[in-house]
Formats: sequence, structure tokens, C-alpha cells
Amino acid sequence: MILHATILAAFVALYVIAQAIIPSKFSWSIKLLLGIMATLAAFKFHIFYLIEGQNFFTPNLPQGVIWVGCWLFCAVIAFTLLMAAADIVRLPLYWFLRLKKSPFPRWRRYNNLLNLILLLTALSVCAWGTWCGIKAPDIRTVNVEISGLPAGALPIRLVQLTDLHADSTKDADFYRDIVQRTNALHPDVVVITGDMADSTVKQKGSALVPLRDLNTPMGVYAVTGNHDFFWGKNSWINHLTAQGITFIDNKVVHLKAETESGKYKELCLIGLPDPMGRHNGTKQAELSQLVPKSEQKSAPVVLLSHQPRIATQAAKHAIDLQLSGHTHGGQFPGLKSLVARMNNGYVHGLYRVGNMKLYVSAGTSLWTPICLRLGVPAEITLINLIPAEQK
Repeated sequence: MILHATILAAFVALYVIAQAIIPSKFSWSIKLLLGIMATLAAFKFHIFYLIEGQNFFTPNLPQGVIWVGCWLFCAVIAFTLLMAAADIVRLPLYWFLRLKKSPFPRWRRYNNLLNLILLLTALSVCAWGTWCGIKAPDIRTVNVEISGLPAGALPIRLVQLTDLHADSTKDADFYRDIVQRTNALHPDVVVITGDMADSTVKQKGSALVPLRDLNTPMGVYAVTGNHDFFWGKNSWINHLTAQGITFIDNKVVHLKAETESGKYKELCLIGLPDPMGRHNGTKQAELSQLVPKSEQKSAPVVLLSHQPRIATQAAKHAIDLQLSGHTHGGQFPGLKSLVARMNNGYVHGLYRVGNMKLYVSAGTSLWTPICLRLGVPAEITLINLIPAEQK
């Protein structure tokens, strides 16, 4: 990934310098300064690494420094893409006119004006997208019909949190706000579908301490995501277990809670660790060994899996609902289609896969290196499990 980031940064810097800075009417001293600024923005990852020296993608630097760097990096990438789209039209036109020896008065002026408009557009859109990426998550409510629930059964209120990504840009207050918003929904159970960490427990373990205040009658359950294996899975599991979170990687738990009316709500949770675990000695168990047989089901069965791409396999078993994250909902146009191809077409929202439902959350927080969110806000997801007959 470092090699790919280096190639991308070099291409972006050279493209901006060649297509926007050199053709401008600024003096060469100004052009040199602009070239340096474009290069610094393009090589944001590398500069952060040189300054902080620990992590290429999420360095332990002041929050404001990271957000400004992310904004400028995304802006220079967007500017490059916009210029490339414009060049598809203007470069053939330029050479056509030259070959025809047709004069085009003030070509350079109009070309520079267009580049300025594209630059301001990139800066503005990426500033808005960065703000949308770092603001508090929205509340999203999803009703999922469960055929196994008897008519008239009370809805099971399940809140899904996912992709919390604790790093240097988020403090305890950020997660305390998430906890308060979650508790206000009065959930029966809270599940966390992976990627809690983007730093070590020593550095950012204190940020997730507010999770101990999650208040539910059935408890709080979690599975690991791919990022959790990058930062010391066992240390994070131990730390979060101390905050009252129960990890159910390769496990099944049967939950039951009495309501104020004297009725009971029942739920079966199954957890799978992220496939990344196979590189660290944590393999996924066979679902056939975890899922109850159809004739043995006494409650809705919900599978927690960080990555959604196993849904086709999961749908072959007696599972009512799979909950996943990982994709961040695609975050913005263009990236969404790439994310879809990497996750068997599942990006964000509620899907029907065979007889099973799949919900893919857009994530409760953000992975810092890609800070933009455009049209896909972060979310705390309230999922109401209701009888199929109940509308």
C-alpha cells in the first residue's frame, strides 16, 4: 500500500504541476511555491510519517493537523480528477485547432480560468465532505421483518455500532456522545460489528472507556474487524471486555430479557471474526457448526460479521439477519462502485439474500486517511426486529 500511495502521489503532483501550474501566468517564483504546495498535499501520508514516524495512515498527530492534511489531500486528488475529465475535451480540441491552424484567442486565459473554477470546486466540495466525515453520526432506523416472530410479538430493538476506528482524531467525548445517543434509543441489545481500533490500547484505549456506559437489558456484544488485528487484537479484546463488552467471535449466545409487561424478548446472536484473523491464528468457524437447525430455532438468529461478502454463504443457513460494516457505505461517488466490487455488491443498506436479510451499516465513525463523506453520513443504526405480519 505504501508503494501504491507513492505512485499515486507522484502522478497527482506531476499532473497538477504540468497541467495547471506551469501554464498559469504567475511568475516562476509563485509557480515554484504552488508546485511545492501541490506536492506537499499529494504526499500527505509520507509527510505525516516523517513527522510522527509511527503509522503511515493514522499518525498520532494533533487532530486539526490531520483534518487539514486530509482535506488538502482529498482536494488535490479531486482537482486532478476534474482536470483529467476536462482534458478529455479540451486537449483534443486544442490539437484539432492547431492542426487546422484555426486561431483560438485567449485560449490560455480561458484554460486557466477553467482550472481555477475546478480548483475552487475541489476545495469546496472536499471541505464540505470532510466536515460531513468528522461530524457526529446520524440516527438511522431500519425495520426488519422476521418470519419466525409470532404475530403481536414486541419488536426487538437492536442498535448496531460499527467501524469506531479509535485513533488520534477522536477522544473520549466523541464516543461519549455516541453512547448517549445510543442509550436514548432504549435498545434491548447493542452489537458492535468490528473495527474498533486504529491505534494501540496504550495510545487510545481511554477513548473507548465511555462504552462501559452502554445500557441495555440484553448486553453489548462485538466481533473483531480487520483493523482490530492490526493493533493488537488480544489487547483490545481484554480492554473492551473490561468495559462490559462481550466478544462472540466463533460463538453463539442466546439472549432473553423480560419486559415491563411481563413478556419476554428472545434473540440468538452468532459471531464470526474477520477473515484477516487467519493471518493471526484466528480462523472462522464453519457456520454449520454454529447456526441452530431450522427445527431447533426458538428465536430470531442474527449473524455478526464485519465484512458483508459472506452473505451468500450465510443465507444457506437458518439465519434471519446478517449485520455487517466495513464498507463505510462507499463514502462518496466513485469509491462506492469500487467498494461494491470488493464486497460482492453489498455496500450500504438493507438487502435480501435468499431467505436472509443483510444490513450493511455506513459506519459509526471514519477511517481517517479517507475522510470524505458525501451523501453517506455516519450512522448509529436502530434495527427493529418485527413480525413479518406486522406493518
